[in-house]
Amino acid sequence: MNISCNLDGSVDVTGCKLSIYPMSDQFVSVILDAVNKLNQSELPVWSKTDLFSTTYRGRQENVVKVVKSACQLAYHDDIHTVFELTFSKGCPGDVDADRYLNEEVKPLDLPDELKNFHVDCKYSFYAFGEADYMQDIVQIVDLAKNAGLNPQSMHYATSLSGSVNDLFQYFNDALSYAHDHIRHYVIEATISVNSPSLDE
Repeated sequence: MNISCNLDGSVDVTGCKLSIYPMSDQFVSVILDAVNKLNQSELPVWSKTDLFSTTYRGRQENVVKVVKSACQLAYHDDIHTVFELTFSKGCPGDVDADRYLNEEVKPLDLPDELKNFHVDCKYSFYAFGEADYMQDIVQIVDLAKNAGLNPQSMHYATSLSGSVNDLFQYFNDALSYAHDHIRHYVIEATISVNSPSLDE
């Protein structure tokens, strides 16, 4: 195991684990329809589905794009849905395998036009192997302010609110900043759409 946070850059791959939770008795079809539509495109990333989630690995921009598309394909106006995401890069236990690191940022040829919709999100950013990590976290939160996502501090996390397009553009920008400044980093995010709590 590489315990030096990949200082040599041997594993230049971004990963994301995605879980989708539709609050509906039709959850099976909601999830499978989204996955099947996504898989109709030639994905520019490596993927594997297990009992809990689907893992995507590859070039950062492609991973972010695929995960965003999966969320959009699973979206329904009348269903409260939660998405759980874990982005990671530079993990000491990572290996140079199970990946598709294409040098090009590739578009996805999807059967449906993808909708831009409102999302609420809580997320936490973790920087590992860094003595002065707070300055980087401040920079990453500032990126959310610049994106118009109205970051608000909460216990153990930061809340964001905006469009799904703006949120995933922010994730890509935050990951790009982290790539340039941090050895090993993780973003844990929970995205909620159509929550009935917003009506209370």
